[in-house]
Amino acid sequence: MDIDELLLILERCKTGKLQKIDDNLYVNLKNRIVELEEERKTADDNDIVRIEDEIRTLKRIQRKIFEARTSKIVRAAWAEVCGASVSEELENMIEKEKELFRRLVGVIREFKEWVSRDVKSEEGVKEGREKDYILIRMIVDITEFQAIDGKTYKLRKGDILTLPTLNAKALIKGGVAEEIRWI
Repeated sequence: MDIDELLLILERCKTGKLQKIDDNLYVNLKNRIVELEEERKTADDNDIVRIEDEIRTLKRIQRKIFEARTSKIVRAAWAEVCGASVSEELENMIEKEKELFRRLVGVIREFKEWVSRDVKSEEGVKEGREKDYILIRMIVDITEFQAIDGKTYKLRKGDILTLPTLNAKALIKGGVAEEIRWI
């Protein structure tokens, strides 16, 4: 596996869809780097510079191929979760990339479900926060005000409602409302 061949693979990785690569590309690259590192140990001064340059180049190409392919795999996983067909990309992945793809799809789905479930169950969360609100009855009319829940209230004598605890306690302490307790 020479550098020119790897550069062609890298160029194909950077454009368009995920391209088919040799299933052993990463293994072959790692093995070649290990070979060169072993050669370097016994090389003379003239060869050391060439070997180190080749090692650096191979590592850089390896990293760039990895980054380009991983980026496409992440996008494919997102597309899969969103319902798009990614069979062509999946066919062009090596086995380890397919494993990464499946794990990413699982993690993204789990997160998406968590986000959706959190949004859908907001009312359940509100019910769980009943202690954050107090039921009160207004004793007198008061001017319009905005409570800490962001809502604007214009209250009249006799109104019965739940208000955020902070606002309700302020009205009770001010003598304009009374707390209604459930028995």
